[in-house]
Amino acid sequence: MLRVTRVSVLSFLLGLSLTGPLAPRARAQHDPVAHDPTVPQPPPPPAPRTPEDEARRAHVVARIGPATITVGDVEDQISRQSPFMRARFRDPTQLRDLVDNMIRFELLAREAVRQGVGDDAEVREATSQGAVQHLVRERFDDRITPDSIPAADVDAYHAAHPEEFNRPEMRRASHVLVATRDEAVALVARLREADARTFRQVAQETSLDTESRTRGGDLRYFDATGHPPSSTEAGVAPALTAAAFALREVGDVSEPIEVEGRFSVVKLTGLRAAEHRTITESAPSIRLRLWRERRQAAIDAHIEELRTRAAPEIHEDRMRAIVMEPPEPTSGPDEHRAPEGEGQDEPGSPVHPAAAPSEEDEPSPAE
Repeated sequence: MLRVTRVSVLSFLLGLSLTGPLAPRARAQHDPVAHDPTVPQPPPPPAPRTPEDEARRAHVVARIGPATITVGDVEDQISRQSPFMRARFRDPTQLRDLVDNMIRFELLAREAVRQGVGDDAEVREATSQGAVQHLVRERFDDRITPDSIPAADVDAYHAAHPEEFNRPEMRRASHVLVATRDEAVALVARLREADARTFRQVAQETSLDTESRTRGGDLRYFDATGHPPSSTEAGVAPALTAAAFALREVGDVSEPIEVEGRFSVVKLTGLRAAEHRTITESAPSIRLRLWRERRQAAIDAHIEELRTRAAPEIHEDRMRAIVMEPPEPTSGPDEHRAPEGEGQDEPGSPVHPAAAPSEEDEPSPAE
């Protein structure tokens, strides 16, 4: 039977002309994920075969000119199907149809080769993609697997990255900063009855904290020391941190808190319990991470070796001749404009990019 090269060349023909058991495989040839050599797609590991089994598999089921279809070829074709599809081939009629489809495929493959279809650019690309995928699977995926990562390496990663597996209790709060205690006292009664939207509006119109005012007073998440999850974000003042951690339930509002000579009213908007993941709980994700990293490193190293050997030339100056289609418009000019009064310093002023709230910034009562 014709092997990988000829089968790959005619993969696109099957998507159009073949129905029945082989059709799902033919369609998969056009799946961009299936062509991606970085996506692991290892086949089921073959069971060890005895010499007697190899001899049985070598028996010829059909002959098309010099090409043959053996018992092993049919078994391999069946093994590529889903469990549901495999069960249907217990029916002798279905099995005969499968062999007939394989013969049809071989006839088309031979005719395509005779007519020079393999010279078509699209076919060559499909053949190359299939060959790369096979190479990556054979050289890397079959050798570097999650199970091949030593337990000692998993333990070492867990010990070296405690911040990934241990998280302190985090709280999220919003506040309104005003000049005097009397102003803050007057705000307390109003803000305890306010919903989230009203609180944001009051903060945007009233708060003296210009940094959080653009977010409706939101201080985002922080731990008991005032530190946020990301080192790129600013910390929270100790007085505000203490006030937030003194509140008991999401939605509670504090009494006036003095902050550097001014006064703030704090509302608790989110809770995240402390998290401590043991090595047993963390091992599967660590193993997957290390597997991806080592698999990719092995691929990169091999490509660099090939690059050194082939010494490819790149003419960057000629890239200016490349013509690209302009991007299609995806939205109207006003689609991403912030609602009036939200995320703005003053009505009608633009939102500062660094201050615009994201989905993560929206308080969630469920947290």
